[in-house]
Amino acid sequence: MVYFGDASGHLRGVLNGDCEVYVAAVVGGDKIRCGKCAKQAVRRIDDLPEAKWNSLKQTPKRRLIDCLTDHQSISLGVAQFTREKLQSLNNYHLLYQNVSFPPDWDLALEGYAYGEILYEMGAKDDRRPVFEFDRVSSKEQSVAVRNHVEKFVPNTNVFFQGSRQSSGIQTADCLAGAVAEDFKSNTEWLSDIGDDRIVKCSNFSLIQLEQRLSEHSTAP
Repeated sequence: MVYFGDASGHLRGVLNGDCEVYVAAVVGGDKIRCGKCAKQAVRRIDDLPEAKWNSLKQTPKRRLIDCLTDHQSISLGVAQFTREKLQSLNNYHLLYQNVSFPPDWDLALEGYAYGEILYEMGAKDDRRPVFEFDRVSSKEQSVAVRNHVEKFVPNTNVFFQGSRQSSGIQTADCLAGAVAEDFKSNTEWLSDIGDDRIVKCSNFSLIQLEQRLSEHSTAP
């Protein structure tokens, strides 16, 4: 199976109160089918090169949600983090010190989130799973995220690339954006999909981060 990942929001912004929520999302299944939802959302929109949730108006957003609702074979998973969740960690004050493990804590948590979602979605049981996620600011940072994904699902082939080159990543972006919008604005984009279809994570990712913070605080 092929899985695609993207995120909405910024973890450092969430910690500092500049961003309400950070959502990592993964969609999995047939590669063509996963990408079809993003393509369907932007059809007949010539000036929009890719499906990014925050750039879409109501009609293309509805197209994408309807596509995810209709294609039951597409697997969905999300991990959601708020400031309250981050501040519930032991030694959370270290996050304000820009601790580097390496990598920086936010890159570690992004990798943990993708890895936890993949694990709970069953990637660990697939014969040859592939995961593609939207690259972050630099190749070095993207590699750091990839390395932490692989700690959760070592049997998975993990790649990163730009969202414009992958319609599956665009679909994951829109899933993350829809979850974030529902949280911030009390919309109900995901109500038609149903909670039973969406794997919801975050606890084990936070436990992993908490462990790393503990190791960092006791290091000589």
